[in-house]
Amino acid sequence: MDHTRREIPVCEVCQRPANQTCGGCKLVYYCSKAHQKLGWKEGHKLKCCAYKIHYSEELGRHMVATRDIQQGEIILKEKPAAIGPKMSCTPHCLSCGIKLQPIQKDDQLDFYKCSSCNWPMCDVVCEKSEVHREECKAMSKSNYKCSIKYESPEKTEAAYCVIAPMRVLLMKESNPRQYESIMSLESHLKDRINTPLYLVLKANLVTFIVQVLGLSFDEETILKVSSIFDTNSFDVRSPDGSKRLRAIYVIASMMNHNCRPNTRHIYIGDDNNLALIATVPISKGELITATYTQSLYGTLDRRKHIKINKCFDCDCERCKDPTEFGTYLGNIYCSVCNSSNIDLVSEKNGMLVSTNPLDETAPWKCEKCGYSIQSRQMFWGNNALKQEINALNKSGPKGFEEFIDKYKATLHPTNHLVIQAKLALMQIYGNYKGYTLTELPDYLLTRKIDLCHDLLEVADKLEPGWTRFRGTILLELQGAMAMQTKREFEDDKLTKAGAQDQLMESMVLLQEATNILRIEPHMREILEKKVQDLSNLLDSTNV
Repeated sequence: MDHTRREIPVCEVCQRPANQTCGGCKLVYYCSKAHQKLGWKEGHKLKCCAYKIHYSEELGRHMVATRDIQQGEIILKEKPAAIGPKMSCTPHCLSCGIKLQPIQKDDQLDFYKCSSCNWPMCDVVCEKSEVHREECKAMSKSNYKCSIKYESPEKTEAAYCVIAPMRVLLMKESNPRQYESIMSLESHLKDRINTPLYLVLKANLVTFIVQVLGLSFDEETILKVSSIFDTNSFDVRSPDGSKRLRAIYVIASMMNHNCRPNTRHIYIGDDNNLALIATVPISKGELITATYTQSLYGTLDRRKHIKINKCFDCDCERCKDPTEFGTYLGNIYCSVCNSSNIDLVSEKNGMLVSTNPLDETAPWKCEKCGYSIQSRQMFWGNNALKQEINALNKSGPKGFEEFIDKYKATLHPTNHLVIQAKLALMQIYGNYKGYTLTELPDYLLTRKIDLCHDLLEVADKLEPGWTRFRGTILLELQGAMAMQTKREFEDDKLTKAGAQDQLMESMVLLQEATNILRIEPHMREILEKKVQDLSNLLDSTNV
């Protein structure tokens, strides 16, 4: 891995190397003030800084569009103000964040260690990196040596809980302006202070900072930093899963939450810069929003997750709607009015919906017959089925297909657990060993296409626009449709004209998927290959 390579920015006007950014949007570079003025006159004024941070008693600080923003437009690029490992994780490099693999040392397996503080690292390049410098100096000064050693591949280490807070605290001397900007963020410490986790942090984190390192911070400040991370940090993951960190992006953290957001974000480069992308057109004056939870959770699970992790109760339009925009993502069929028709599920069957989705204790009532149950019964049933689906064998389709069939008279076809099973099946069919597109029998190829259409219907309602969810489904759908067309043409079930028409439909889907996903660096080669393969298939039917 090249840890030193960086992309050299160029001037927006003359394309020569540049070191000055636009003071407004921070997205473009200039080689001089003269060229910055020229770029402003030539049109950058119309594009610069698409947002402002506002404040209100109701919303607190929030991000608002200062002009109309186009679908797919990058609204913001931001470097992490602070970044570090998860609170508890398997050994990861403190510099680049890669999950570490042991090496042979003195006839036993262990990690490469920093020569000064003994924390596991990748190599000497990471050991000398800027992000590790201040913490290493502080730990070395106090003669602290990390005791982590290799024991087993998936053993987690709670000692990582000190790294991210320590990095922020050390900024007070090394980068006071950055420190103040982070400390100005919401912490919700009062809501967390007496939780089991924070009682542990009082004993471990505070002791490490004060007694081990000898830093002059009080307990409240130390715990506030930890709580700021819990409230504001983004989960930074690499596409291959080898890197998982948490980072604070001060500006991006100002976005309000919405369970149907109008943005998505990606991480770019070794520096983990965040790029915020509009998934739908955003009008001037409209809130710019992100989601703090999983869009495919039902309302009960989403609101619980947000309350525990972000310390507020969501009351967005989706949470207020007992049907979740008609998806019935968190709903089940009524067992009373459907009892005589248990094997014949249709849209006419009664659904149990919450009488007040914003109150988790509110009873659930059938839309058709009025039968009601207590909310705790929904919680119990939901949790039991979640445990069942999580225990399924993920290496093949059998368990997921059986789950869907087993609960077809209980769970709506777009219940979040059914959607979870369908998403797994979509990924298995066409991608797993023994189930690649060329290996799938015709009936499973048709099954994959049907699954993709079911998932697209949900995506359009809950994650509309250019979302990663929609882009991924489109990619899977076009591949299956192209393979189906190829087989039907080779079996003389389709004329040349019919085959080309169907392949053009696949190309339209692929083009939309490309528009959505091409901004993600790891997807570029994949998309280019799929476009080339489909083009070749089109050419072969034209012979």
